[in-house]
Amino acid sequence: MTNKAQKFFFTLKNTLNKSLALAKAEFKLRNEGSYLGIFWYLLNPTLTFLVLLVVFANKFSNNIPHYSLYLLLGIIMFNFFRQTTIESTQVINENRWLIKSINFPRECLVASLTLKTLFSHIFEIILFVILLFIFNVSTQGIIFYPLILFLFCLFIYGASLILAALTVYFIDLFNIWLFISFLIWFGTPIFYTIENQSWLFKLNLLNPIYYFITMARDLMIYAKSPETWMVLGAIFYSLLFLIVGLCVFNKLKYKFAELI
Repeated sequence: MTNKAQKFFFTLKNTLNKSLALAKAEFKLRNEGSYLGIFWYLLNPTLTFLVLLVVFANKFSNNIPHYSLYLLLGIIMFNFFRQTTIESTQVINENRWLIKSINFPRECLVASLTLKTLFSHIFEIILFVILLFIFNVSTQGIIFYPLILFLFCLFIYGASLILAALTVYFIDLFNIWLFISFLIWFGTPIFYTIENQSWLFKLNLLNPIYYFITMARDLMIYAKSPETWMVLGAIFYSLLFLIVGLCVFNKLKYKFAELI
């Protein structure tokens, strides 16, 4: 192994270790003094799920098999994306004292944020798996979810890097992203289906979240293999956002201390 390769892997390992330590500390701090602890993480998706189920169950349940599971999985996965990206627009500014006083890989802040949200996502997925057993749905597809989750995390991490870096230069991006994520929520087939709606289908081909949610539903709810183009699309968007995110963040991070 060359010196450059050794240096790269050492840097990567060091960054991952620091990110994991930050994520654990923030996760623990967030639950400190709370009587319900980790159950607070389940409150938001559960309430959203119940409200949407009451509103749309009669309209879509006949056309979408296992509609309650279909809806809940969509909410859980979209919440992971939305929560991480929204918090990423504030992560640099909230840690200004750390950036100005300590020399460390700035990417750790975004990576730790992604890992922290991943911890809560795991609890939500455990709840979903329990419901699979309750509804007597085949659970064979669960073993493939870690692969989908890995690609999903790469995509979210890349998108969060872009937002974190750009928000330092454009403060209003936080409010803009709140609105955009709201539009993405309604544009993504979370509580409805896009079958027989060609314009919505074509629109969602440009929506990376559509690929990850659809693959997860196919495997975990309907016990069928996702189509090849769907898998390739998920891989493409994961790598695209990761590469662009790293490039944008690395280009802009050197002026963070001056601008915040």
